[in-house]
Amino acid sequence: GVGDILDHLDCQDTVSFTGSAQTALSLRGHSNVLANSIRFASEQDSLNASILGPNAVPGTPEFDLFIKEVQREMTTKAGQKCTAIRRIIVPQAQEQAVIDALRAKLSKVVIGDPAAETTTMGALVSSAQRDDVLARVRTLTSGEAEIAVGDLDGFAVSGADRDRGAFLPPLLLHCADPDSAHQVHQTEAFGPVATVMGYRDLDHAIVTANRGQGSLVASLITNDPDTARAVAMGAAAYHGRLYINNRTSMQESTGHGSPLPHMVHGGPGRAGGGEELGGIRGVMHYMQRTAIQGSPDMLSAINQRWVPG
Repeated sequence: GVGDILDHLDCQDTVSFTGSAQTALSLRGHSNVLANSIRFASEQDSLNASILGPNAVPGTPEFDLFIKEVQREMTTKAGQKCTAIRRIIVPQAQEQAVIDALRAKLSKVVIGDPAAETTTMGALVSSAQRDDVLARVRTLTSGEAEIAVGDLDGFAVSGADRDRGAFLPPLLLHCADPDSAHQVHQTEAFGPVATVMGYRDLDHAIVTANRGQGSLVASLITNDPDTARAVAMGAAAYHGRLYINNRTSMQESTGHGSPLPHMVHGGPGRAGGGEELGGIRGVMHYMQRTAIQGSPDMLSAINQRWVPG
């Protein structure tokens, strides 16, 4: 709830919002925002995808990098991050290898008191948020996906009370048929939850990534320039940022979930059509553009400078 704050805005104001698509829709649809065409910049949680390139097979640096990136995005802030990876899109021949590798990585995650040095993942922000994540997991596993890694009943918590805290284990789901599935491309569990799905060829991978209806970021792990070009040309319109990484850039790259301030950190469609207000780009959201038409003398007087020509 925001009280009556939106009632006091006029056409000289702007609303900037970061959060869920559902909340953004409620704010964007406020009668005063609509009546006064108040600028609304929204950066919304989305079903961000990460694609494993066709040639990134087990044993290559790219495969190991992919597993590391997914594990990090699933567990950082317990998955409560707008740019976290939600859909893991891999070649069908590598589905089991990816699941096995992620199982090995996620089994080492220590859940517990975030103040303890040994803890690598803490709790969700509240019990209500945990209940919401569990409800979304039930939606995802009702016919479209199954839990491949993670035990909701038997996971251990270090240095804290599992029942009192809003703890959840990392949950890796597997969707065997992403073509006929709908919820995996529409429902986001805002926690340590991601879904593995296979693709037949690169075109299929692009179509699958774009079914998220617009996201903040999609990543591609590949060492093949032709693969990078194909994904960029086919998927760029549906994602605010395309993060491409390989053995050459892996040591210095910022990561799937960490853009630099001068990059666009926003996205189309479900992602809100806005940008995060970082760097010099953010200033533009608070400026207006007006066309001034007149004689050279008038324009020079208004601008306080002579315009050549």
